Amino acid sequence: MTGEIAGQVALVTGATRGLGRELALALAEAGADVAILGRGAEDGESAAAEVRAIGRDTLFVAADVASQGDMDAAATHVLERFGKIDILVCAAGVGLPRQPVWESDADDFRRCFDVNVLGVMLALRAVLPRMIARKSGRVVAIGGSYGHKGVANFGVYAASKWALRGLVKSTALEVGAHGVTANLISPGGVEGDRLRRQFQASADANGEAFEAVLDRFVAGSALRRLVTGGDIAAALLHLVGEGGRNVTGQDLIVDAGTIV
Repeated sequence: MTGEIAGQVALVTGATRGLGRELALALAEAGADVAILGRGAEDGESAAAEVRAIGRDTLFVAADVASQGDMDAAATHVLERFGKIDILVCAAGVGLPRQPVWESDADDFRRCFDVNVLGVMLALRAVLPRMIARKSGRVVAIGGSYGHKGVANFGVYAASKWALRGLVKSTALEVGAHGVTANLISPGGVEGDRLRRQFQASADANGEAFEAVLDRFVAGSALRRLVTGGDIAAALLHLVGEGGRNVTGQDLIVDAGTIV
C-alpha cells in the first residue's frame, strides 16, 4: 500500500483528533504527505508533529469546515505548499445529544448539518476543480451506519448522514468523467472516547451498568465486536489505493455486521 500512494498529497478535514487524526496518520504511514485541517491549533500542531515523526511532509491549516471562505483559503494554502491535492478525506463531523425529534430545535439542526453536510460540500467545492483540472483524484467522506436506517432519539443526526450519502453519490456521477472517484465509508460505533461517552449516557439514562450497554451493542453485530479506527483506516487505504480505482459512488459500511 505504501507504494501505491507514495508521493501523493492528502487533505483531511477533522484531522486534529479522534478518527480523523487516525486516518491522517494512516495515510502518512502509507506514504502520503498530509495536510491537517481543523479548528484546534494545539491539537492540529500535535497531529502534524506525528506526521513528521513518520517521515512525511505536513501542514496544519486552521479552518472551520462550515465557512466557505475558510475552506477556499485552506485549499489554496495547501496547493501553494504542495502543488496538488490527490486525496480529500472529509472526516469532520459532529453529533447531537440523545433526544427525540420534538425536543430538537433549529439550532440543533443547523449545527449538525453545517458540519456533517455543508462542511463536506464546501470541501468538495474548494478541492474538486483542482482534481478535475488534473483529471485525477480520490474523495472519501466519512458517513455512518445511521445513514442507512431510522434511529430513535438521533433523528437529526441520522438525517445528516442520509443527506451526506446523497451528496457524495451525486458528486460521483458529476466527476467520474474527469477521472475522480467519490465514495463514503460508514462506520458503526468506533471504539474510542466518543463511543464510551455515548454508552455511559445511555447507561445513566436507563439506570444500568456501562457494561450492559456495551454488551447489548456488541450482541447486535454479526461479528460480536466493536469497530476500531484501524478498520476504517484499512477501508480508506483500499479506496484511495490501486484497488479502489474503479470504485465510485459507493458507501462502504464497516460495522462488524450490524447492518446486513
